[in-house]
Amino acid sequence: MDKNKGLTMFRSMCGWILIIGLMALATAAQAQDVPAGRWWHSPQVVQQLQLTDGEVSQLEQAFESSRIKMIQLKTQVEAERFKLQTMIEKHNADDAAIKAQHNSLEAARSALADERFAFMIKTRDIIGNARFQQLVNMAPTGRKGNR
Repeated sequence: MDKNKGLTMFRSMCGWILIIGLMALATAAQAQDVPAGRWWHSPQVVQQLQLTDGEVSQLEQAFESSRIKMIQLKTQVEAERFKLQTMIEKHNADDAAIKAQHNSLEAARSALADERFAFMIKTRDIIGNARFQQLVNMAPTGRKGNR
């Protein structure tokens, strides 16, 4: 009987690890529709979008503010992921507690996604919709192809 219980727990743990892995891959596969990084530092992008010095400054300020929040939110996601992993690895795992922790992890991921989206919207507000659409079209096709 102990052998069957151990096998069941092992299968359950493998299932949870698979679910967590798939969620991590799905999150990594999500790509924003704008080029990554500080694209407004590229002279070619600045010229193509005809960005003013004021717009570049606003983009830099928005990026710095958003980046600090994203670093904090990524740390929270990692902490919640670690808590979940630790709970799953325990032999006497409480399924209700594991599900609650999974919800905490998803809430942290959602907050991070919301901040990424907020920066994208702020970018559109700074440069205007027409140039934002131009920027979206400049994004590498490999990233857009993931959607």
